[in-house]
Amino acid sequence: MTSEKGELDANGDQHVEVLASAAAAGCDLAVFPEMSLTGSVDPVRHPDRAVALDDRAVDRVVHATRDTGVDALFGIGERGDGIHHIAQVHAAHGRIMAVQRKRVLGEDEEGFDVVAATERFTCGPVPFGVIICAEAHDDRTWNATAATGAALIALPAAPGLDGRRTDEAGWREGHEWWWGAGVGDAARNAARLGVWVAIATQAGATADEDFPGGAALIDPTGVVRAQLPGWRPGTLVVDVPIDLDGRGSPVATS
Repeated sequence: MTSEKGELDANGDQHVEVLASAAAAGCDLAVFPEMSLTGSVDPVRHPDRAVALDDRAVDRVVHATRDTGVDALFGIGERGDGIHHIAQVHAAHGRIMAVQRKRVLGEDEEGFDVVAATERFTCGPVPFGVIICAEAHDDRTWNATAATGAALIALPAAPGLDGRRTDEAGWREGHEWWWGAGVGDAARNAARLGVWVAIATQAGATADEDFPGGAALIDPTGVVRAQLPGWRPGTLVVDVPIDLDGRGSPVATS
């Protein structure tokens, strides 16, 4: 999705719409990109764009999980106690269930703090984990996340592209870069650890930065089983066959 920076109401509208569509499609979990609700936050230049967990915009998405019956894993630039985090929030049944804050920062993420803790998540009986964007380049985050028992690892991302995209060739080049870098890391670690990986990436142009787009489902052998066709915003609906003993079968439909 395209998440304009600081546009909480408009971004919130998109979250509510996606959750309603996910409910109609029979989904259990909707995975949104990194900082999907706030848009990508610069805590040095625009700290006011970060939000606390009790912000009304966060509360709106949380309540939508109760109304739709679909879990949401959505991203915020988080403000709290004088520090800032890049956080992915898991909400279900109208309440916040768990939060993964970023453990490894990427380039141009000055002003954010990191944490050491790796959280454990569940959607119904299925254990899953979260790796946020630049963390995908560090095998230690994959190891720690898999160690929680996760059968599925969600990879929300918002890697800003260098320079603005002005034509289709530019957008294609940006998307292909992310596909080689982020999806490459995900496929390698999916096979190494025997887990499913679901990727959701910010897409399109915002006020001062462009994002490469892309959503994909990767199976435990490292094969991409489903993907969006390019860099434009869209929704990928997939079935992830996971045995309740904690691991999955490398078969998926979309």
